[in-house]
Amino acid sequence: MDGILEDFDSLQLPALMSGEDSADNLTYSGHCPAVDKMHELSMLSEFTNPSDPSEENLISRAAIANLETTCNYDERSVTVDLKMTFDGILGPRGRSSENDKPFYSYPFFIAIAENNGRILAKEIFAASMTYDRGENRHTYYENMRQIIPLEYRDRGNRYKIIIGFQLSPDQLAYNRRQIRNKKASAQTMDTTDANAPTPLTP
Repeated sequence: MDGILEDFDSLQLPALMSGEDSADNLTYSGHCPAVDKMHELSMLSEFTNPSDPSEENLISRAAIANLETTCNYDERSVTVDLKMTFDGILGPRGRSSENDKPFYSYPFFIAIAENNGRILAKEIFAASMTYDRGENRHTYYENMRQIIPLEYRDRGNRYKIIIGFQLSPDQLAYNRRQIRNKKASAQTMDTTDANAPTPLTP
């Protein structure tokens, strides 16, 4: 497999192998493999103190902002071309001085899995960003190609490609808290709207 270095048959990745994950499922026409941008793993935040992940302690943050894919077949493989966009932002702790030009490298992975969730292969890459003077936001673009061998031409949709940041346990826990808080906030707003009186119309 082009771009895939390691065999992960025995890899323990519960967040990736769950069939009930909250990933954005991008399925394409024909027999192309699905592409999952894992929702829980789509953002990476760095703090000066991981036990106090407050915004005032934020060093920097990156998010997978956009993902486009195309695929092509030959007799014994499917080739998937990925176009990825990463957005980065500096936090209050991101610079050591006003004229500093900080460099940060955000690790992300691309994995190939069967539709039942079993990871077949995984490789870690990096989205590297340098923030110039006065620049607190930066965008990084990455184009990659994955080639999946096939026994039969029409079986590409038996596989999927999983993309996300390679997070520490603290970073994953932070993302999950953010997701829970957003869901709770949305539910509260829905309840408030439902209980609000219907406005009178002239």
